[in-house]
Amino acid sequence: MQSLNIIGAGRLGKTLGRLWQESGVFGVQSIYNRSLESGQNACRFIGAGNAVDSLSAMPSADLWLIGCIDSEIAIFAQRLADSGLVDERTIIFHCSGALSSKELAPLGPALVASAHPVHSFAEPETSLQTFAKTSVAVEGDSHAVEVISAAFAAIGCETLAIDPLNKSLYHAGSVIASNYLTTLMDLSLQSFAAAGIERDSALRLLAPIVSQTLQNNLTLGPERSLTGPIARGDVETVGAQVESLASVDSQLALCYRHLGLACVELARRGSLSPESAARLIELLSEPTR
Repeated sequence: MQSLNIIGAGRLGKTLGRLWQESGVFGVQSIYNRSLESGQNACRFIGAGNAVDSLSAMPSADLWLIGCIDSEIAIFAQRLADSGLVDERTIIFHCSGALSSKELAPLGPALVASAHPVHSFAEPETSLQTFAKTSVAVEGDSHAVEVISAAFAAIGCETLAIDPLNKSLYHAGSVIASNYLTTLMDLSLQSFAAAGIERDSALRLLAPIVSQTLQNNLTLGPERSLTGPIARGDVETVGAQVESLASVDSQLALCYRHLGLACVELARRGSLSPESAARLIELLSEPTR
């Protein structure tokens, strides 16, 4: 079994470390986190590994995962390069969605890659149960990509090749679908709260329609899934909703208008008439009063 060191075992690092450890893909050897206590907690979660309080205390390993935040990846890559712990046989990868393997350039002649799982690591315990079938975007040195792709396949994932020059656009797509969906849910709950509907009731109300909307989009595509007043060209209803939201919170109204304009463009690919589209664009483009 190949050995794996992890620099920055947060929610992603803990999840991957445990899945690979339990499946026998990699043996987690050493973990370096911001604090020794955090590293020890990660080792306990993974069920393997030794927490250390400095990079210099880590032994050499077959593979290294740099799991820290994006702004620190290049910093730790340089520190690891200066440590003398890696050579041309070592594979180092990070899991950033926005950054390419070029962030690891100081580590040459070691083999480098990036591997971004399209997964929401909100809670590691939950991710252990839901991570299978996750897609992972990979790029980098060919042998590193081959080894890492096989490691993800062993825990039930699919990999796809990504052009490193397009990683920012690719990651933006992931952010919009995942992070912005969460924000949309919060905006929806704010609107329900303003209508006097308490949070638990609102969540129960939303659960069926949100689940069905997601399923419709995944099976039918956005063009066939869009419903509601904008898809119908119901200008009066849209106008009333803008006014109602503006009377409660200008930010809510602003979000509704901007997203509404995107909805109009989507509806125009369907059955929305040019006349209704023009009226909706005019209404939604007006400053919130």
